[in-house]
Amino acid sequence: MNRGIELVAKDIVVSRKGKVILDKVSFRVQPNSLTAIIGPNGAGKTTLMQVLSGERPDNGQVFINEKNIYLDPEYWLQQIGYVPVDNILHEHLTLQEALTYIGRLRLPGVPLSKIRLRVDSLLTKFGFPQGDDRRSKQLKVLSSGERKRANVCSELIIDPEILMLDEPTSNLDPNAEYDLMSLLSAYAHDSNKTVLLITHTLNTIELCDEVIYIENGQLRASGKPLEVLALLETDLHLIENTTPIKSMFLRWAQVFERTKTNPEKRMDYRKGPRVKQIKGISQVHHIAKTPWLFQLYYLISRHLRVRMGDRWSFFGTLLAGLSGVLFFTLPTNAFIKPFDGNERALVLNQARQAVYVISLVVTMLGMITSYTEISKEFRIFSHERLKGLSPSAYFFSKWIWLAIAVGILAPIVLLTFIVFVYRQPLPGFPEPRIGEVVGWWNQLIHFQLTGFITSNVSWLILFTMILSCITSVTLGLLISCAASDGGKGYLYLSFAVVFLVLFSGLIRNPKLEELINTLSYLSVGKWSYEGIASSVGVYCWLDSWRFDEFNSTGHILSVWLSLGAFIFLAIFLAIILLHLRDPWYGRWKNLKVLFSRNAARITIFLSILVLLFSYASFLRSLSYEYHSLNYWSRTEYGGTGAYQYANVNKSQDPDLMKYWSGTISQSWCGNQ
Repeated sequence: MNRGIELVAKDIVVSRKGKVILDKVSFRVQPNSLTAIIGPNGAGKTTLMQVLSGERPDNGQVFINEKNIYLDPEYWLQQIGYVPVDNILHEHLTLQEALTYIGRLRLPGVPLSKIRLRVDSLLTKFGFPQGDDRRSKQLKVLSSGERKRANVCSELIIDPEILMLDEPTSNLDPNAEYDLMSLLSAYAHDSNKTVLLITHTLNTIELCDEVIYIENGQLRASGKPLEVLALLETDLHLIENTTPIKSMFLRWAQVFERTKTNPEKRMDYRKGPRVKQIKGISQVHHIAKTPWLFQLYYLISRHLRVRMGDRWSFFGTLLAGLSGVLFFTLPTNAFIKPFDGNERALVLNQARQAVYVISLVVTMLGMITSYTEISKEFRIFSHERLKGLSPSAYFFSKWIWLAIAVGILAPIVLLTFIVFVYRQPLPGFPEPRIGEVVGWWNQLIHFQLTGFITSNVSWLILFTMILSCITSVTLGLLISCAASDGGKGYLYLSFAVVFLVLFSGLIRNPKLEELINTLSYLSVGKWSYEGIASSVGVYCWLDSWRFDEFNSTGHILSVWLSLGAFIFLAIFLAIILLHLRDPWYGRWKNLKVLFSRNAARITIFLSILVLLFSYASFLRSLSYEYHSLNYWSRTEYGGTGAYQYANVNKSQDPDLMKYWSGTISQSWCGNQ
């Protein structure tokens, strides 16, 4: 017979804000049994369950078959089935889909056919027989009791030796409650498993083999239900009130009434000595992790299914580019290069404002569609992290979807809206002649479409917009990681949007010019604005060197490299934030473990980041050196005069390095 799993808690201490939540709690959970943790509200039961399932206590130890789980938490926590109070399955998946994805992620070596058989068996056992249409319904439409049973099934897919449940019977009617408790009791005894649960329900307490009674953060009693009840009644002087006709429920209710949580009894944690019992990190077991690419593949697949299940969100993301209606505010023909000297300054200002609007919309669009993507399901991520989920695979499953659906598609839709719907020609397009009468279809195909495909400038703008939008999507995901489930996403987004608007490049304050210029380097909007303006070539329209968006190959590349560096940096910080929230070591030790285990990868990552920033800075400075070599020529524009720009082809015998530097850094203005 299987010996089963014995769980032992020894001197568990947990404090929050200087107050003790658990005070030296010790107990033993017998193998092959159903054990309940009971006690009044606020006694510390949920905190105790969290300690047993992964959150390291301040002091104390937890043993599974005499092995300290906090010497190797990443191994042991994957062996424990844990069902928290909150739903741990995506509500926009069907019941069958949700459990199948759990099986694929946690059992990578098991064929899909066997996983489906396992799911079918569990659903049948827990009240969803074959042919039941609830199997194909989304979890959000199931009752609370049905979702509870679905969550239990999700943890039983890996057939864990120990199963922990936090209030599995809450919000259930008496029949459903009794059925679930009976199933858990049968699972413990028939399958030789250890089941530990928190319950406030007293009607089915007799189904438990043992109970652990917690009062004011301390262990008050443990043992057989009737033995614990009799002991508590004696201690609380309730024996005289106990009669043969009094129900078990009323007897327990009296005990709960006399042991209500009293915050004043919680001693100030700072007054007592704190002796650490957990030291060091020891890799005792080899962790059989699910391959990273395997996780990524199924996470992307599951995320798409979740999106398809939430149709409004799905189509809202895909159609985010329809915010292009904002471009009706653009000045008419803002991007048509002026040839009349009297209007050049006015049209230049209109074009710069139009570029600012485009860059602002693109960057805000990326952040707004991604800033809740992780925080809204952070509890699901936290739970799956306990079971071996890779934070980086999880992050990239979100990032890849949004980079395609928003980062790439939205700029294409936006630019298409400007060109085809708003009929705003960009540089490189044939300028429409007033009074020309052409059929609508002929205009669309031969005028607009041909111009868009053949114009190099248009593709430069599009690529810059795509890169800017992907960067802002990544920053939005970083905001979502920082907010986690704390509800601070709106606050962080507000700061980001204000910073984006003020430091994108158009708004200038001469008194704070140096500070604004310095801070603007941290704004994605600045790089988007500068890159689009350089691509359009508005710098050339006034023949003045006072604008920052100097257009050259090197300058455009420096903008792209800077945006790429922002993407790398945001990804790096987001994954670190996800790792810092691992419950088993504490934030600083999590960081230490992360860097020690991934030193080579992090070094390569940071080296690429430094290379991107340094080369972007080099190209930028080189372009500005050429930018300063302009001179005034009175022979241009019919003798009215204009600026001329350095051209390496006019140099005498340049060496290879000078020729390359000049080619990549000289202005395109002569070609506009």
